[in-house]
Amino acid sequence: MSRHVVYGTHVLDVASKERLARAFQVQKEQQKTVFYVLPSHKWLHDARGKQPGLLITTFDDIATFILKQACISYIPLTEEERTLFFLQFLKEEVMFKGDDIVSGKARAYADTYGQIKRLGLAIEDIPSSLLPLQPLFKSYEQQIVKERDLLDPENILLRAIKVLQQQSDQVELAKIVIDGYYDFSPLQALFIEALRKADISVDIYVPNHKKFDIVDQTVNELLTMGFEDKREENIKKKITQKVELIAASTKEEQWKGVIEEICYCDSYESVGILVVDEKNGVADLEKYAIGYPLPINRAKKRKLSTTSIHSFLLAALSNNRAPKTKWEQLPLVERILRLFQVSGLDYAKQKQLFLSTGEWQQDHHQELFKQIHAITWKKSAPFLTYIKQLRSIIEQLPFQAFWEEQFEYAQDVVKVKEMADEYKALTQIDSQLERYEQLLHEKGLENLMMTHDLFMEWTKELGERLQLLEQRASKRGVAIHTWRDVSLFQGDKLYVVGMNEGIFPAPHHLSGYVQERDLLGGAVRFSPPTQDHFRAKQQAYFEQLQYVAKIITYTYVKGIDANHPLLPSTLLENVQESDQIWTWEQRIEKPYSFSTEDQEEKIAFHVGKGQSVEKLPDEMGKVSKRLDRLDQADEPITLYQREPLQPVVSITALESYARCPFRYGMERILQVPEPASLQERVSPLDIGELIHAIIEEVYTEINVIGQSFAKLKQDIGHIPERIDELFEEKWEQIEKQSPELSRLDLELTKQEWQKRLRRWWQAERKHFWDNDHLAQMQVMAIEKPVQFELPLSEEKTLVLTGKADRVDRMDDAIVVYDYKSGQMNVKMEEVRLGLKLQLPLYAFAIREELERIEQMPVKADGATYISLKEPNKRAGNGMWRKEHIGKSSRYNVSSFCRNKEDQLGTEQFIIDHELKERITEIWEGMQTNFPVEPLECSKFCQYRSVCRVTDEKRENANGK
Repeated sequence: MSRHVVYGTHVLDVASKERLARAFQVQKEQQKTVFYVLPSHKWLHDARGKQPGLLITTFDDIATFILKQACISYIPLTEEERTLFFLQFLKEEVMFKGDDIVSGKARAYADTYGQIKRLGLAIEDIPSSLLPLQPLFKSYEQQIVKERDLLDPENILLRAIKVLQQQSDQVELAKIVIDGYYDFSPLQALFIEALRKADISVDIYVPNHKKFDIVDQTVNELLTMGFEDKREENIKKKITQKVELIAASTKEEQWKGVIEEICYCDSYESVGILVVDEKNGVADLEKYAIGYPLPINRAKKRKLSTTSIHSFLLAALSNNRAPKTKWEQLPLVERILRLFQVSGLDYAKQKQLFLSTGEWQQDHHQELFKQIHAITWKKSAPFLTYIKQLRSIIEQLPFQAFWEEQFEYAQDVVKVKEMADEYKALTQIDSQLERYEQLLHEKGLENLMMTHDLFMEWTKELGERLQLLEQRASKRGVAIHTWRDVSLFQGDKLYVVGMNEGIFPAPHHLSGYVQERDLLGGAVRFSPPTQDHFRAKQQAYFEQLQYVAKIITYTYVKGIDANHPLLPSTLLENVQESDQIWTWEQRIEKPYSFSTEDQEEKIAFHVGKGQSVEKLPDEMGKVSKRLDRLDQADEPITLYQREPLQPVVSITALESYARCPFRYGMERILQVPEPASLQERVSPLDIGELIHAIIEEVYTEINVIGQSFAKLKQDIGHIPERIDELFEEKWEQIEKQSPELSRLDLELTKQEWQKRLRRWWQAERKHFWDNDHLAQMQVMAIEKPVQFELPLSEEKTLVLTGKADRVDRMDDAIVVYDYKSGQMNVKMEEVRLGLKLQLPLYAFAIREELERIEQMPVKADGATYISLKEPNKRAGNGMWRKEHIGKSSRYNVSSFCRNKEDQLGTEQFIIDHELKERITEIWEGMQTNFPVEPLECSKFCQYRSVCRVTDEKRENANGK
């Protein structure tokens, strides 16, 4: 007769050597299998080292053993693979046709199904709120679980329970020992009950201490199954002597505070770290421990999905032979170069060459590129077919031979390590594919169907699941623990890192669409995973620490907002917070350092405060000089020219230099092309040229020059249709210049500019042709060239050039217009700074030219931009004489216009606004000096990647 007993144990005695030895002795005596079950992989690893030969394992492994003994054939699925098959199943289901099936919804359904199974519920017993999903789950079980024998972890356990209930005579087990668990999931509890009913001996050891209420609940459930309670009186051997709580300003300072304290310990083996945030905490520790002499007793691994070879294979899988732009093909180019260890300038040159010509520098690179593009994939095929095709591609890849050759001759250790990781990743992927291929053959599932999309998702999941070992655990390093295995700690001082409110105790979330209210109907037989249940479990986890370490240091992140600090865990209410707080300032001012990087950071801090530092490192000195240069913003350029620079400059060049000397130097002096990038919109320059060409052609066709608006009014009725014709004709060239844009984007842009041109013509009619006040006015010139001399001093005269889009005249008055495709406003401060010089200088040059030719006074009534975004506007986009502003304005200039300039077009205007001095300053600077001192700093500037403008200078620019 088998025995089913619950024993009590100290948390530090879990999987003790004596207990393991007794279990192994039973196995030898009865010549039958004994399983020893533990709650975490770290426990399993430790116990296996203590007792070789004993099967130290998990519930899942026992279930697998039982199914094997019962000769039940199946293919195991991970939870991610279950999601993928749910996605395929949903796409095939008639009842879901017309619904938007996405991977997120498939995951939600799969997680809901998995949660129901973990609750130990049959599909017929699911909560009423989930009844709409019942037909889906039934169909899934019938077609996936029963017909195809694809079993996820939950169904493996459920199938093992069924074997224990119906075929227990086929299961030969001497004993099962379960140790270290605080509670069991409903499915685990059902499995334990099935073992007891199958008359298999089960010993369960649970921690036996006060305030472990969750354990008492678990034992009560075991007693209802028929277990015998042989726990003795609660064990009271607490060892904790000192508890402290330390706050940190940030997560980084929290980890660095812990690390630096540990670095001063006499023995690393006496110190341990409990990572509260299991999801992100270990990665944070590894990141912040770089640069410190801190060995960590934990292997460092990374997912295969982070390797270049996995990304390359996904690119090969995604090839569908559809036409792609060069930009869409560029990721594959980058992966090929990466895997062939092409880097630096060669890497950049190859990318540039491919984008410009589509050619390759190396034939073997091009050959592989063409090989990948020649691959075709069926939309639907057997799983086995996809695996074989991918393995065939892997076999033909040239990387393995290339890497093996490089291993012999390469001297760069970093590159060799990188190649070795890629080599191991490729080998591991191929081995996993081979394993699945064999499994499908063994289970007779050669015809198991799959879609191409699903196979891609499966390959992605494979990369997430498989890992590369980057660094082995240090045998004498600091132990890293979680709440489940912290009782393995054998030192004196334990740091519990990340004890923030809301992080621990953490709220529990059920999977999928299952809610806590669904657990309250009584259908779940054992330990429903409610919030109260998990709170009790986390309370026990917290209480165990008093039996594990003599000194416990809790840490939490307080934040940097003194008025709204983050709070420590509610479980730490009785722990006095230390006066010590870990901050950047406190750490950086310490008189010692742990590494060269740490030393340089601290020296930089003191140098930055203006303090004198003896023996300043050479590199630090160079950085200081660079920072000084950055503050000065100077960028002098010496141009070696055979002939002296001619004193001729365009007005737009003056404006460009005034806006940003550095950008002007890059564009016009050094002629550095802007970085190549994927075209996301039609070029504004192309649009501007198109608009100007249409306006000029329309007005030229009706012979607008020299004729009054009244006389021409009868000839302009056809212009809207003519504008549409010209736009359609010239838009074809825009489309040719924008091959990377979609037809939809081009069509939307086209419609937008068609509307703007129509609104522009409506504004033109309103302000000119239908304006009775301007009946006798006429267009004097279209695209009028401007060139005049501006004396800068007695010795220097500068020739300024430009082109006015349009000049109107009536009697002795002229108005200058400049058409702009974008938004355009004018402030007189911008004129004084040299940012908006076109209008006033054009007005001055044209007025002077007319007076010189006609020998009679001419005045400039106004000068304005006409924006195609706001063509009706005549206020903030120009400057006018006072008499033409307001209700009586014959030019329809609003009274809101602030640029009232009676001296417009005169020498006095230039004197009043100090334009000669500003133009002199710009002219002298644009020959030799190109400082990083922008008056206008656009966040879309193509030279941002090389510009060294600071936030302060950018703020100054925007504030001017």
